[in-house]
Amino acid sequence: MPIKLIAVDMDGTFLNDNKQYNKTRFLNQYKQLKQQGIRFVAASGNQLYTLQNYFLEIQNDIAYVAENGAYVVDGTEEVGFAHFSPDLVAEIIASLIENYQQALIVCGKKSAYSSVTVPQQAYQKLNKYFKKLKISNDLMHIDDQICKVTLNIAQCDENLLLEDLKAKDFIQNQSVKLVSSGFGFIDLIIPAQHKAHGLSLLQQKWQIADQDILAIGDNYNDLEMIQKAGFSFAMDNAVPELKQAARFTAKSNQQEGVLDVIDLLLAGEYPFQPSLNAVNF
Repeated sequence: MPIKLIAVDMDGTFLNDNKQYNKTRFLNQYKQLKQQGIRFVAASGNQLYTLQNYFLEIQNDIAYVAENGAYVVDGTEEVGFAHFSPDLVAEIIASLIENYQQALIVCGKKSAYSSVTVPQQAYQKLNKYFKKLKISNDLMHIDDQICKVTLNIAQCDENLLLEDLKAKDFIQNQSVKLVSSGFGFIDLIIPAQHKAHGLSLLQQKWQIADQDILAIGDNYNDLEMIQKAGFSFAMDNAVPELKQAARFTAKSNQQEGVLDVIDLLLAGEYPFQPSLNAVNF
């Protein structure tokens, strides 16, 4: 079966631990993917502006499933944007701001927002993940559509935070889903607006079936996308649950595992020959 769409997670997957990738190698691959009519999608918990920053040379040519699936863009065209109701945003922020104000990042369509109380040393980390980040005097009254609320666990006790979050009414009644995106962040997202849902919007636009998707990831927020794809890869550095769900395993993000898989695809080599069944590369 022909692959028509490649969806790759970014942190821990496409990017190495220094938030970089072999740009020369990938851009050469991308030219070949484009010649073969294969779509490339960056699917990440990151905001759209951060993802675009990684692909400056082709940023208006590829597609994005950003904010864990809430914000979907094809080139310069918005395909979908899901956001919490203003009342639910107010409930979430009000329940967290007293104890976790320094840890909060409120993610909107126009920007991400952090409190003036966030310690200066925390911004070295935040600026890696949020290329458009504004400091707000009042997180309760942000003029934006909010699609995700993130907590930087470096600013709090992770176990206590998770215990507290799981007891919140908006988690208990399933108005909000709690997911770990790794790298020291906990995300509060819209239920069912995960990466697989974002991909489905692009599939509808491009008329691409699940069986024609190649997806690669490493963490819990990649699970639905991995389960959806006809060809699914977990990185060698992936969490065990994702390795169990994926059909195949790629080398780690430190070893350019994603680019190796793309080379196999372009060459028509295993596992893109349906008669073969090995699982490691």
